Amino acid sequence: MLSRFSFAQRLHAIYEYIPSEMATYKEEVYYDGTVKIAVRDSTPQRKQEFNGDVNGEVGSSLSLTIGSGKRFNRVVIHQNNAHEQLETRSLQGTNYLVTDKFPALVWNTDYTDVDTLGKHVCHKATAAYRGTTLVAYYTNDIPIPVGPSKFGGLPGLIVMLYNESASPNYWYLKEVNYPYAGDIPVNDKYIQSLSKLSLEEFVKKEDQSNEEQMRILQSKMPTIEGLTVDRQKVRGTVEQLYEWEHQ
Repeated sequence: MLSRFSFAQRLHAIYEYIPSEMATYKEEVYYDGTVKIAVRDSTPQRKQEFNGDVNGEVGSSLSLTIGSGKRFNRVVIHQNNAHEQLETRSLQGTNYLVTDKFPALVWNTDYTDVDTLGKHVCHKATAAYRGTTLVAYYTNDIPIPVGPSKFGGLPGLIVMLYNESASPNYWYLKEVNYPYAGDIPVNDKYIQSLSKLSLEEFVKKEDQSNEEQMRILQSKMPTIEGLTVDRQKVRGTVEQLYEWEHQ
C-alpha cells in the first residue's frame, strides 16, 4: 500500500502541532491523490526549530523511520473514500496498529471569513467532531483535500486547524512541497507487524491504564478527612468524546 505512490499530485506538508503550551511537535503529511499518510514525531521540538511565521520556510524534516528502534512515530494512514483509518499508537512501551472507524466530517464552509496566513489566502470551515468543534482555514491555492492528523476533505490544503475547547490543540502549516518527489519515511513491514486493536479497544485499554496510574498516585498521597477527589475523565486530546461513549 505504501509503495504505490506515484509522482503525479504528490504533496508533502510540514505542520507544527501544539497540544499544549508545554509541547510542540513536528508532523509531516504525504499525499499522492489516493493515500494520505501523516507522521508525527513523539519527541517535542525545540522552540527555535519553529521560528518564523505560519508557513515560513524551515530547513530540515524528519530523518527517522518508524521501526528504527530509536523513537516512536504516530502514523495515520487514510485511503480516499475509505470509512476507516489506520494509526499507530503506543501504550506502556508497546506499539499497536489501531483501526479507527472514522466518522465522516461534515464541513460547513458557508463563511465569508477570508484571512491571509503566511503565503496563502485562506477560507474558514467548521465541523462537529467527537465532542468538539473543529475550526479549519484552508487555501484554494493548493487544491489538495488534505490536512494534518486525521483531517481533510476540504476544497484545499488545510493551513491552520484547531478545536474549540478549554485546552485546544493547534496545527499550523510551516512548509509545503507540491509537487513532491521525495521519499516517505514509513516502514510498512514494521507497521503491519504490530499488534492489531480497534480504536475502541485501544482507548478502553488506555483509559484503564491511566485510571490505574491515578489510583496508585492517590494511594501515595496523605489522606485528608472530609476531602474527596473527583476523578472525572478529561481528555487533553482533540478527541473529547467517542461514539461508543454516547451509548
